[in-house]
Amino acid sequence: MDIVTLLSTDRIVCERELSSKKRAFEKLAALLSHEGHEDGFENEAVFNALIAREKLGSTALGNGIVLPHASLRVSYAKAALLLLDESIDMDTPDKKPVHLLLALIVPKGQAESYQPLLSELAIVLNRKGLAKSLLELGEPELILSYLSSLFEQKIAA
Repeated sequence: MDIVTLLSTDRIVCERELSSKKRAFEKLAALLSHEGHEDGFENEAVFNALIAREKLGSTALGNGIVLPHASLRVSYAKAALLLLDESIDMDTPDKKPVHLLLALIVPKGQAESYQPLLSELAIVLNRKGLAKSLLELGEPELILSYLSSLFEQKIAA
């Protein structure tokens, strides 16, 4: 499993600015929720799960990147990417403001099987200037293609 499997262009958003971490997590929850689908779950459930996980300890990687994640009653894992032109302040190890949030939800009871994926995401995404590069691309299709190439480079290395 890689970023292309988890992410789709309809779950990639570039925003000029959001006022807070709470607003960013609300946006991610909206992107990840499937209200009305057979495996549907509510926006609020996704938001609460992401916030609950964040309260256990920051999911910030540094370099302006945060990787919030949670387990929910979903049939498959999926991700949403939020890129911010104007950063937000979060509890990051390097004290840098956040421009990139990649949220991941995985099926309940299977979180441990996704640990290698989380580690891989952290390695591939934790690079200086990534958020800026992605924002410059601007289009979800281009962003997904670029992220895919980063994962392919890691696999080839």
